Amino acid sequence: MITPLSGLPLLGAFLVTLALVVSALSVPQRHRSLRLPNDTYPLFYNLHITSDIHKGVLLFSGNATIDVAIRQSTNEIVLHAKNLSDIQITVHQLMDNGGLEIVDNLTHTLHRAAALLIIHPKENFQAFEAGQRYRLEILYTAIMTTRPAGLYYMDYSEEENNRPAFVAATQSEPTFGRLIFPCYDEPGIKSNFSIKITHGSSYSAISNMPVKEILSHGDLKTTLFYTTPPMSTYLVAFVISYFESTSEKYRGVTQSIYAPPASKEKGQSALKNAVRTVAAFEDYFGISYPLPKLDHVALKKNYGAAMENWGLITYKDTSLLKNTTLDPRNPLWDRITQNHEIAHQWFGNLVSPVWWTYTWMNEGFATYFGYVITDLLYPEYKVMETFVAHEADSAYSYNSFFDVRPMSSYVESEKDIMGVFDIISYKRAACVIRMFHHAFRQKVFVRGISHFLEK
Repeated sequence: MITPLSGLPLLGAFLVTLALVVSALSVPQRHRSLRLPNDTYPLFYNLHITSDIHKGVLLFSGNATIDVAIRQSTNEIVLHAKNLSDIQITVHQLMDNGGLEIVDNLTHTLHRAAALLIIHPKENFQAFEAGQRYRLEILYTAIMTTRPAGLYYMDYSEEENNRPAFVAATQSEPTFGRLIFPCYDEPGIKSNFSIKITHGSSYSAISNMPVKEILSHGDLKTTLFYTTPPMSTYLVAFVISYFESTSEKYRGVTQSIYAPPASKEKGQSALKNAVRTVAAFEDYFGISYPLPKLDHVALKKNYGAAMENWGLITYKDTSLLKNTTLDPRNPLWDRITQNHEIAHQWFGNLVSPVWWTYTWMNEGFATYFGYVITDLLYPEYKVMETFVAHEADSAYSYNSFFDVRPMSSYVESEKDIMGVFDIISYKRAACVIRMFHHAFRQKVFVRGISHFLEK
């Protein structure tokens, strides 16, 4: 990890007018809740990431410019940030006439135990009044990790005949967004994101939304993306790679499979399934997929089998790529995996939990309807029989081995949040949803779920 900037006394006058720089001093810190206070909230994020991953450089830099509103008067603005270095912050007040007024009497503190970045006045007073709006420009650096958490990297040299080849990808769920950029890293706090990535000219970048513009400058390119709809930070995603894609457009939605050039054609079966599945979900609930594209990216490393980022699903490559002429295995499990992630585009992405207490409302619905839609599309596999044998059996045998918790149970620490992504949230919740499906019958149940998604 890069150490924060030093030499603060020499830079004091400069920093007052331009930025606030974090110090590395270890000072006693009062205990703070791991939850964000409810005094402020984000209106808009402009996120710019710069990476030289094409050269194998793991250091990346970021500029997170966040417009925030003050909900109730407070002496601090609190965000999440973890393992970010060289932090510099400039704060402007957004005036009613559209102008900007710099606020130069502020400093900031990193509360490492709670992974918080706290912006506050140098002397204790109520600096931020209810109804005011501010623009935070936060510059920082960080280092990519080897494990799928935050922005991480993969070495594809072996796959490319020992030619240096690196790929960077994100894993923001559940609490890893704060490793990529300072943010309000809670699922119930949604905002719009305008994302741009600066990367090597031989590489490309993809994100949640389609590419808006590509600017070339020497050996680098900057890829700008259209603004997202309001979404949670755990769904923010981008991939920087040399991958190639194959695409198909249906009902106005372009779906693409991204993979290393030599493996691109192995995604044809997954592409066909994805196109059919999105259309099937639209017809089943009467609610259109809300984005203009949905990418499916095969990665050497992924957190689990797949991650449902809105508009950009990432997969462990073995779950997405198949040579249909050489691999005669039953494709059932790969399709269930893919359809689970596509179900999340409605359950979790369009409608998100206010807190991780309700993780089961993401994972239970995605598990159950992943099976339901797969059964509709491929009746020959008798998928619902597999659901009973595979999901229900393990869900109800869970009691024999572990302590049981309610489906809705409060958690707060990062470790405990990770712990609710378990058999209860995925499998037992899916069984309870199936029970209600049978109790209410098809017409009433589907109408109720559609109303839930619409509201």
